[in-house]
Amino acid sequence: MLAVSAFSQEDDGELFEIDNIEIVFLGTQSFETDNLLGIMALKEGDDFEKDIYLQDLERIKKFYFDNGFFDISVDTATQFISDSKEVNEKFTIKEGSRYKISKMNLDGLENVPENVMELILRPGDKIIYDGKYYSKDTIRLENSRILEILLNNGFALAASESPEVLKYETNVSTLENKVNLTLTFITGDIYNFGKTKISFRGEKYNITTNDVARELTYKEGELYSKDKIVKSEINLSKMSILENPRITFSEVDSVNHVIDLSLDIVVSNKYELTPEIFSYYFQNYLYIGGGISFSDKNFLGGGRVLTSGVRSYYNAPLNYRLEWINTIFQPFLFGNKNTSGSWNFGIKYISEETVNTSTITNYFNISYDLPTYTYINRIVGTWQTDYDNLTLKEDLLSEDSLLLKSFELNVLNSTLSLALVHNTVNNLQFPFKGNFQSYEFEESGLLSGLFEKVINSYTNSYFKFTNLNSFYFNLSNKDFNVPSALASKFYFGSIFEYGENNFFFYDEEISADRVPSDERFVCGGSSSIRGWGARQLGIVNDKDLGGNFIVESSVEHRLRPFLEASNVYFRDLGFATFVDVGNVWSEISKFKLNEIAIAAGAGIRYYTIVGAIRFDLGFKIYDPQPGSVGGSNWLFGSGAKFSDKYNFQFGIGNTF
Repeated sequence: MLAVSAFSQEDDGELFEIDNIEIVFLGTQSFETDNLLGIMALKEGDDFEKDIYLQDLERIKKFYFDNGFFDISVDTATQFISDSKEVNEKFTIKEGSRYKISKMNLDGLENVPENVMELILRPGDKIIYDGKYYSKDTIRLENSRILEILLNNGFALAASESPEVLKYETNVSTLENKVNLTLTFITGDIYNFGKTKISFRGEKYNITTNDVARELTYKEGELYSKDKIVKSEINLSKMSILENPRITFSEVDSVNHVIDLSLDIVVSNKYELTPEIFSYYFQNYLYIGGGISFSDKNFLGGGRVLTSGVRSYYNAPLNYRLEWINTIFQPFLFGNKNTSGSWNFGIKYISEETVNTSTITNYFNISYDLPTYTYINRIVGTWQTDYDNLTLKEDLLSEDSLLLKSFELNVLNSTLSLALVHNTVNNLQFPFKGNFQSYEFEESGLLSGLFEKVINSYTNSYFKFTNLNSFYFNLSNKDFNVPSALASKFYFGSIFEYGENNFFFYDEEISADRVPSDERFVCGGSSSIRGWGARQLGIVNDKDLGGNFIVESSVEHRLRPFLEASNVYFRDLGFATFVDVGNVWSEISKFKLNEIAIAAGAGIRYYTIVGAIRFDLGFKIYDPQPGSVGGSNWLFGSGAKFSDKYNFQFGIGNTF
C-alpha cells in the first residue's frame, strides 16, 4: 500500500474514489459537521477531482466569512491509497473569533420624510441591531426591508449599493472583533402614479378594459407604492382567463414626478378540461378521490368562471361518495373589488355501511376582504340549502329482535353561517410567523322550518359556534438557516339545539335528532388528538356520532433540517414532535377537566407541492376512559396495557 499527501496519482489520470471526508476543529466548533459537508460539492463515494476539491476549500472559507469569521483558517490534507484506489480528505478548521456589528450606518436617506424614517427605524421591525453577529444573509434581508419601505412610499426608483464593512484593527478591548456596517441607498425623487395603458394579446373573449381596470388597487395621482402594484397583479390573477398579468413602467416623467404604467394582457384559452386526483377528510375519515372538471373562464363576461365537474371519493367498499357539482365564481361582486361570490349547485350520492343518502344542494357564498391592518381581514357569509333522501338499507336487528325497519326519509336543511377571519400567517407549506383566528356562527332550521310540515321532512334546528386559533413562532437560529417552528392550536366549539324536529314515520309522529351527524363534533384522528384513531375519543354515547361540545389544543414543533442539503430527496424531509389535549362531550354542561385526554408523539413530514405528507405515532398519555382494554388512565400506570396506548396516523397537509 502506498499513502501520500499529494495529487500525483490524480494528475497521472488515475481515478481515486473518496472513501472518507474528515473535518477537524482546532478550538471552537460553531457549525454542525453535516452542515459543512452539505455545502461541499464532493461527497464520499465520488471520484476525486483536484479542482473541485480546492473549490470545496474555498466554499468552506466563504461560508465562515459570510457568517462573521473573518480570521478563518483551513488546512487540508489528502491521503491516497494505491491498492484500493481510494482517497481520504481532511479539513482542519481554526475558526478564530466571530465578529459582531459595532454600529450600522444608513447613508443616502437625507431626503426621506420623517414618517418613512420612523418605519425604517422602528425597533420591532429592524433585523440588524448593534451587537448582533455579522451575517451576510441578515444584511441582505435588512437591505431588502429598507428598500421595500422606500418603494412603498413613493420612491419608485430607489436602489441600494453594495454594503460597506469596516473591520476594526485596534487594541481597544471594546472594539475588538467588531465591524462597522454601512448600508447606502439611492432614493431618487418621490413619484405618483400616472396613467395605466392596457393592451390585449390573443382572443379577448369580450373582456373589456373596465374588467381589467377595476382590479387595480391604485389610482392616478396617488403616491407610488410597489405593494399596490403587487396586490393589483394578485387581483388580476384571480381572473383565471388572464395569463400571468404583469404591470411595468411605461414612462417616467422626472419633471412632474409621475410614472405611467403599462399592462400587457395575455388572454389564455377560455375553456379548460382538467382531470383531478385528491384526498379529503370527512369527519376525520380520509377519502381518496378523482374526477374531471370543465371550466369556462369568462362565462357571460366579466371574468366570471363556470366550473362543472364530477368526482368520486373512496374510503372503503361501503363508504364512498359521488358528486356532480356546478360552480359560478364572480370575482367582482356588487361593484366592489374586495368582494367576491360564488353559487354552487350539485347532486351528491353518499354510501355508508347502513345508510344511503341522495342530496340536492344549493349553496351561496359571499366573501369580503378588509384591509390588512384591521384585526378581522375577511368576512364570509354563506347560505346552504340541502334536500336529502335517506334510505336505511335493511332492517336493524338485535338478537333477532327488530330495532328499526328499513325506511326512506326526506331531510330539508337551510343553513346560514357567518365567518370572521383574521389571518397573518406567512407561509402555507411551513408557517413560522403570524397567527390565524376564525369565529364561525351557524344557524339551521329558521328557514327550512317554514316548509317541514308541507313536505313532511326531517328538519334540523340548532345554533353552532366554533372558534379556531393557531399561532406560529420562528425558533430558527437567527444567524443560521435551519427552519424550526413552534405551532400551537386552540379549537373550541359548541352546538345548542332548539325547537322540535317532528315528522311522521309509518303513520307515527317521531321526534328526531335536531343536529345532523356530520355537524356534530368528533374527536381523535390524524388532525385531532393523535393518540386515538378517527372518532375513537369522546365522553358521548356513540363516539362515531360525536357530541355537541369540543375542546382541542395542540403544540407542535416542526423542523426541516435538510433544507439546504445537496441531495434533493432529503431537502423536503422534516420532523415533528407534538402534544395534543382535548375531548368531545355530549353537551357543554357535561364538561369536566379530568376528562380531558392527553396525547403526545412524533412524526415524519415530507413536503410536496400539495402539502406535507404526514406519518405520526401518537401515544395516549392520559386516557379518561381506558376501559378494560387500556387498563389504566396513564400510559405507564399500574395495569396499563400498552397494545391500546398508541395509534399510527397518516395525513396530507399540516395538522393546523
